[in-house]
Amino acid sequence: MTALLTNNLPLLAGAPNGIKKLRELILELAVRGQLVTQQSEDLSAKSGLDASRTARVKAMADGKIKKEKPAVEVTNNEQPFRLPCGWVWCRIVDTGDYINGLAFKPSDWSSIGRPIIRIQNLSGRNSEFNRTEREVDSSVVVSPGDILVSWSATLDAFIWQGEQAVLNQHIFRVIPSAVMHDQYLYWLLKWAIKVLADSDHAHGLVMAHINRGPFLAQPVGLPPLAEQHRIVAKVDELMALCDRLEAQQADTENAHTKLVQTLLDSLPQASDATDFAANWQRLAEHFQTLFTTESSIDALKQTLLQLAVMGKLVPQDPNDEPADELLGKITKEIALLHSEGKIRKPKLTAPIPSEDRVFQTPRGWKWVRLSQITRQLGDGLHGTPIYSPDGDYYFVNGNNLKQGKIVIKPETKTVSESEYSKHKKSLDEQSILVSINGTIGNVAFYKHEKIILGKSACYFNLASGVSKHFVRLLIEAPGFMKYALKSATGTTIKNLGLKAMNDYPIALPPLAEQHKIVGKVDQLMTLCEQLQTRLTQARQLSEQLASTLVERALDEDSRQAPSITDRRVARTLLAAEITHRLHSQRTFGQRKLQKVIYLAEHVARLAAIQGDYLRDAAGPHDRHLMNQIEGELQNRKWYERIERETVGHAYRPLSHAGQHQQAYKNAWMATERASIEQVIELMREWNTDHCEMTVTLYAAWNDFILEGRPVTDEAIVAEVMHSWNDTKLRFSKTEWLAVLAEMKEQKTLIPTGFGKRTTGGMRNLLGIE
Repeated sequence: MTALLTNNLPLLAGAPNGIKKLRELILELAVRGQLVTQQSEDLSAKSGLDASRTARVKAMADGKIKKEKPAVEVTNNEQPFRLPCGWVWCRIVDTGDYINGLAFKPSDWSSIGRPIIRIQNLSGRNSEFNRTEREVDSSVVVSPGDILVSWSATLDAFIWQGEQAVLNQHIFRVIPSAVMHDQYLYWLLKWAIKVLADSDHAHGLVMAHINRGPFLAQPVGLPPLAEQHRIVAKVDELMALCDRLEAQQADTENAHTKLVQTLLDSLPQASDATDFAANWQRLAEHFQTLFTTESSIDALKQTLLQLAVMGKLVPQDPNDEPADELLGKITKEIALLHSEGKIRKPKLTAPIPSEDRVFQTPRGWKWVRLSQITRQLGDGLHGTPIYSPDGDYYFVNGNNLKQGKIVIKPETKTVSESEYSKHKKSLDEQSILVSINGTIGNVAFYKHEKIILGKSACYFNLASGVSKHFVRLLIEAPGFMKYALKSATGTTIKNLGLKAMNDYPIALPPLAEQHKIVGKVDQLMTLCEQLQTRLTQARQLSEQLASTLVERALDEDSRQAPSITDRRVARTLLAAEITHRLHSQRTFGQRKLQKVIYLAEHVARLAAIQGDYLRDAAGPHDRHLMNQIEGELQNRKWYERIERETVGHAYRPLSHAGQHQQAYKNAWMATERASIEQVIELMREWNTDHCEMTVTLYAAWNDFILEGRPVTDEAIVAEVMHSWNDTKLRFSKTEWLAVLAEMKEQKTLIPTGFGKRTTGGMRNLLGIE
């Protein structure tokens, strides 16, 4: 995570509540198990939870604690995200005893005695305490270090730091259960009560309240106790950094860098593509406060490179030839070249110890040393050639290697052809040059340039079964620099020897996957470059490009496309829910249904829908999708399309209308359903023209993001008026701009680059604005 405060764009000046958002993100990662690495020796949380529940039932039966409804298992439908291995879903009631305070009357107040803790004392609105000498049960006596939860007015969790006191009503005193680390429970409750505060369970016109039942029933993830300790240590560390950011803006650079690296480092910890996608999505929501400087984007690039060489950017294909077989072919190729006298006999390679295998490789990959995939590896000239000012051949060193290219500088010396012939190396299309002295790790490909290589660079000729572009990623990824710093000699000037280069341990994917990884990284780096060139533009553009990066990183390759059957069901259930909610509206018909489906798919990021939308008169429109869902709605006896008496179509309920709902809930996660409902309610009262204009603008804007084109109001409106369909010209430019301005006031209506680009349309459509 980067860019909290910067020299050029101070974060807190440009992003309201920036530190608050960072704290929320830290807690979000913590409670999802993405802040620290899971360890195999940790005991599963389930055994502890089962024992705790048994003990709790007995304590209630013995009258030692208040009787509560037993915790029921958390259903799949209630789980908003996937838990790491070893974690288990439980409910807040499982985490401890929650004791409500007493209702003190003014007659109980006194000038002496123990303080009465009221909500305003916790929230900071009032530091003055009423006191009481009233005798109370020990369960409502609060000691320093106790966890308190305010469930009315100020919804939050606190750790009591004052003297011994007694508890007023609307506040819980929490006694953690045996499965909870006290401090972890505090952070978990701060997260959970925010989730509840943003849900339908928070009610009240003047002050928000959360009733005891929904509070205790809230699902939460329970980590193993040992992992809770590690999470607490990491959260404490990050929260301390946030404190420093608030208190000392002068310490920006150090805190900025540490926080960046810690949160970006959470990405490689994702256990699978789904977890990785969820992590990316959470980061995407904070891109405006993260990736707003050159250094932050550089950190992002490094993370992407590390994810690439770990096999986390593209899915594995079980049909790919595994790396074991690829290595066998490479070994035969090298042996043949040796037998023909073209290369030296390869040296035996030592096995790679477990501590050098720094991550778990995907299936089909294999750990090897660099020497095992090279035909030849050597360094440059140890000495100085005879220079010729008019020579046609260049003497290049490590500082001439940059971003895959050999860069000839004005000061680069030249040599004659005869000098070149004496010192040239056997380089070819599979040769890679790497700087190994001073600045280590600069990479260039050899493309038949006329060069002599100096001693601050080495070269290696890859076997034919290896992608040189993938090997470049291996050298540029952070793992190589860690290895180089550990293996290099020298104090002031570091030097990485040829033996260390030969011994470099790498994770080798199948050849087909190497190519896919390179393609994905190229795509992502292109988007990063676009983001860098637009740092001075509006924050909105930065958000859009960042969302594009996330979309390209996750949705194109990390998810398998759903089957046609699954997609048909998903589409039908979505259409059924929309129709069920809106069919009685006078403005609801076929055109509006299509527009609500499009917007729901893109806002809720429903990868299963996969609409192919055309830029036709009713566009964005998918005729096949509409024909399919209308047929399914009628076949299932949910709804049928009918012609209106005036113009257009409506939908009439059939005998099984409404019976889709349980299947609909099972098909979509709670977060997806919430976004779908938000779209439906937003569009409920819109007339057909307003729906068409808004969704057309959204689609054109979304296309710009997918294509990496600069986004301006003028450009979007020009696109829909002159590159879409001539029917769009029935609305004036002023009308289009007015709708676009309304969209910008709704976060829901700002595209993120999800889905496919719309197709068709008329390029350079003539018309009068």
